[in-house]
Formats: sequence, structure tokens, C-alpha cells
Amino acid sequence: MTAADAELERMLAEAHEHGHGPAYFAALDTVFRHADATGRTEFAYRARMNALHDMHYAGEYARAFMTFSWLLATFDRHPELTTSYDEHTLLWRFKWIVWELSQFSGIPLDKTKALLDDMQRRYQAGSHSLHAVHQHRAMMATHLGDLEAAGQWFEQMAAARRDSLSDCQACVPTTEVEYLVARGEYEEAVRVGSPYAFGGCTEQPQQILSHLLLAYLHTGRTAEAVRAHKSAYQRIRDSRHYLELIALNVQFCGLTGNQEYGLTLVERHLPWLDRPASPYAAMEFASAAALVLRRLIDEGAGDTPVRRATGNGARRWQSTAAETHADLVTLARSLAADFDRRNGNSHQSGRVEARLAAAPLADHLPLTVLAGLPISAHPGKPAVDELVGKVADLTAAGDEAGAAQARLDAAYALRNAAQWGDALETAEEARRSLDRAGLTDAALEARWLLIELNRRTGQRPEARRAVIDELLAAPRLPASLPPRAVLLEETAYPSDGQRAADQLFEAAALHRAAGDAEAEARTLTKALGSGTTVPADLDELVSRVDALDAVHAQDDLCRLLKLAGRPEDALARALRHAETDSELVLTAAELLLELGRPAEAEETARRLLDDEDLDWDAAVLVARSLRARGEDAAAFMEEHHLDDGDLQ
Repeated sequence: MTAADAELERMLAEAHEHGHGPAYFAALDTVFRHADATGRTEFAYRARMNALHDMHYAGEYARAFMTFSWLLATFDRHPELTTSYDEHTLLWRFKWIVWELSQFSGIPLDKTKALLDDMQRRYQAGSHSLHAVHQHRAMMATHLGDLEAAGQWFEQMAAARRDSLSDCQACVPTTEVEYLVARGEYEEAVRVGSPYAFGGCTEQPQQILSHLLLAYLHTGRTAEAVRAHKSAYQRIRDSRHYLELIALNVQFCGLTGNQEYGLTLVERHLPWLDRPASPYAAMEFASAAALVLRRLIDEGAGDTPVRRATGNGARRWQSTAAETHADLVTLARSLAADFDRRNGNSHQSGRVEARLAAAPLADHLPLTVLAGLPISAHPGKPAVDELVGKVADLTAAGDEAGAAQARLDAAYALRNAAQWGDALETAEEARRSLDRAGLTDAALEARWLLIELNRRTGQRPEARRAVIDELLAAPRLPASLPPRAVLLEETAYPSDGQRAADQLFEAAALHRAAGDAEAEARTLTKALGSGTTVPADLDELVSRVDALDAVHAQDDLCRLLKLAGRPEDALARALRHAETDSELVLTAAELLLELGRPAEAEETARRLLDDEDLDWDAAVLVARSLRARGEDAAAFMEEHHLDDGDLQ
């Protein structure tokens, strides 16, 4: 591997430390430009192909178009760089791009149709079945409102053989269910879709369950509808990729007397309209959210507060249900008109108007414990039932504050009974009602409970981060919560990378101010291990770590010194503390090799060949050092079961 290749690999690894948000994709753009500028086409191809997966599932469809176009052109231009696996992957991801293109009204219909034709040509050239091609032509026809043509394409799909490029056993009927619901054939939709309501690929069962919601309601299968909503929504609520499906679940709330619960969903996802996955997803969500808000207005609750925020959370404000409804109706109609101009018909406007004016399909279908959804028997059930009744009584009496506090008590009771999912849902309802009632301390307690419940369920990192930000932004914490330093440390998740490091550095500073050296050393060590960027006060941190004798922070401190362009300082530190930590011996060997001192690197790495935890890494460094010295490493590599790939 050349130095240039190593630099690209380093840049790519650093990009991945940003998660899957805007910073990650901006960092990838830099990697791609650097690879292109240095002529590393094969690296650029592999990196872009891997990134395409992330773009698709993060709802970054516009980036995906450009990336796929580059991949397709490079695949055709440089067949020597690709394999049969690359071809299969490219043909599979054709389906993603065809589906995504149709969701952008600014992209001419002819371009999507041409891509479908190219997809068919390539499938035929590789002797693949046209099963997936016919399916995606049917999906396009459904989008255009040409249900007769869609039916014909589904017939051709059914007649074609399935192969390795066909969608999974649950995804194919999902597209059929969408078509059947559009035709109003609800019983048939249930017959086709229900057998696949328990899973499939990574897109299932959330896709098919969301598309079955209307069919379940129209056929009176209310229990199935409730289960479908609760199962689907918990899987999709944190991903912009699923905004279109979130819209179907919001619509479900508006059609089942759950407008107050639906408002919680609307508030949660409204900021996504600043950066939606696609204009089509934005149209779907705006019209579904407007339906929920219209139901509140119809009840005389048009002045209900609606919490709003920009997509990055930089600005927060409040409007009423009536005001927000007007905004969303305008947006939905405008987006529908854009699609109609592109498509040459009025199908999307017709769909939007029908949704905006839709009548309820059920007076009230309980979706949550507080709304009356029956819960399973457990030791805490009597206490929960009593609190649910108390919430209802206080609400009926107009005691908003008392009802809000009772909701929080119910969330604690569910938590204490280990009913994690119901507790999480109830705590979210409690937070909203406590905010509305102006009970600031209790609302902060609800947020702390939400953080615990999110940790227990292991889900919803985006929601978890949002609640943490709200809690830490409070100017004052109630006595019932831990001190700020403890909150900062306990909510710093390693998977959050630099965000976690920043919290831990702040916690360390608070511990230092309180004179707690042990806690300061602990949080500094964690912070250095989480950080992905060089702190501006690195020298001050070095001095503080030494003053605290924070032994376990040394390896990460060496990493940051190297990242700061100070490998000699990193080496001196690793050697100075090597006797306390074998990892530092390995770090010293790596740094010696990078600094062009292979003989010393080999000697240092050999000290770890008998270390059962580090022997393999040490052997790799010895072999690389031998080669760097011009020595034959073959015998050593054979002895330690290494091959050339291990040395990359």
C-alpha cells in the first residue's frame, strides 16, 4: 500500500466516525474528490459503492443519483476493475435508483423511463430474469395513476421466473398491496400481504405493515391494524429513508380518532421537511400531518400548540394546529401540482385532496396504554390501570397539570414493571403534556426517564440525542435529577463519537472544579477514547493527564498526538509509559515503523509475540518491518500464519 493509498484509507475511516448524518456525507465527498484527483479509480469505485448503501438508507437520494451515475459510467469504462459480484450489486441497486428518481418531480419522467429501459437492457445482457424490471414498471405505473398498466406489468412479473435480482418474498407483495389499496381492493390486499407481515429483508416488515394499514381498517381488522402500526412505526421513526411510510402511519392516526397521539408524531417529524428524503415523501407527510391537524380543528382544538423546529434544531418556535394545518396544506398541494406537471395528469393532486378531506374510519381505536389499549397481565398491572383511570378522570375534570403528572407516574409504574415499550410510549406522552402544563421540573424528569428507556430498548439514537440535548440545555436541573456532570457522563454514548467526547470533556471540567480528581481522570480517559478530532487545547490536556496520572488515557493521547501531526511526541509518550500497558508497546512499534525506523519497530513488536491478546498484531508489524528493511519475511509469515492481505 502506497502512502497515498494509506491516506485515502485514513480519510475514509475518519469519515465513518461521523455517523450517517450531513457531516459524514460531506466527509465522503472530500474522500471521493481526493481519490478522483489522484487517479485511484478502483478505490473510488469501492468507496462509492459502499457509500451508495448508506445514502439510500439515510434518505440521501439526491447524492445517491450522482454516485450511481458515476458508478455506472466507471463500470462501463473500466471493466478490468470490477468483478461479477460488482455487476450483481450494481444491477441490484438499479432498483433503488429507479424508485428514488420517480420521487423527484424536478426529474423528467423520460429520464426515469430511460433508466428503466437501461436496467432491462443490462438484465437481459446478463441473462437475468426480468421479474424485477416488470415489478418496477408496475410501481412506476401505480405512481402515475395508470392502474390498468400497473396490473398488466404485475401479470408479466408473475409470469417471469424469480432470480437473485428479484426483491425478497415480502417486498414483492408490498408493491402489490400498494397497487391493490390504490384500486380499493382491500380484501385482496390483505390476502396478498398478510402472509408476509412478519419479516423478510431489512425493509420488512415495516414496509408491508404500513401499506396494509388502510386495508386492515377498511376490512374491519382493527386489532391487526393496531399491531401493524405499533410494529412498523417503532422500526421507522428514526430514519428519513422511511418518511413516506411514516406518513402512512400518521394518516392512520388521523383516520382512527388518534389525532392527539398523531400530533406527537407530527411534531417529531415536522423538522424533517427542511431536508426530506424526496419531494414525494414530503408531500406524503405534509398531507397526512394536515389530516391529523384538521381532525383537531374539527374538534374545536385548532388553538392546540404545535412545537416546531428547523431541521438542525437551531430554531424552535410554537404555532397552533390551525396555523400549522394551513402551512402543510399549502405545501402538500404545491408539491402535488409539481408532480402533476411532471407526470402530465392530476393523479397526485387527486390523492392529496382525498387525504386532506378523508373521514374517520373508526371513532377511536386505542393505540397507547393511556388511550385505553389493553396491556398484558403483570405484577404492576393494577397500579398502571389505576393511574390510567386517574389520567382520564383528571383530564375530564380539566386538571391539565394533575393529568400530566399522572401520566409520568404511569410511565414510572410501567418502567418498574419492566414493560419497556409501553413505558417509553407513556413517558413520551407525559413529556408533551408536562411541557404544555408548564411543569418544568417534572418535564425534565420525564426526559431523564426517556433517556433510560431508550437505553434499555437499545433503539432510536436520533430521538435519544434530541432528548439529551433538551435536558442538557435546561438552565437549571431539579434536585431529583443527578448533577450535570453525572448527566453528561451517563449520556455520553461511545457510538456518538466526538459528540460523546465533547460531553465528557465538559464533565471532566466540572469534576475538576469540584476537586474530584478520580472522576476527572475517569471522564478524561473516556473523552480521549471517544474523540475523533484533535482538541484545540491538546497541550493542556496532555499536562492534565500527566498531572492526574491517568494511565489508561495514554494510548488515546498518543493517537491524538499522531493525528495532530506530532508522531515524535506520540512515540516518546508511548515509550515512556510502555511498561504500564502492552497496547502502548504496540503503538510505539507502529509509530517507529511510520517514522522510518523499521529495525527498532521490529525489535519493539517482537516483545509482544508471546502476548496472547496482541501476538497477531505484533506479528503483522514484525513482518511489515522486515519488508521495510528489505528482508525476506516469507519464513516469519509462514510461521505466524500470515499472508500478504494481512499486511495491508
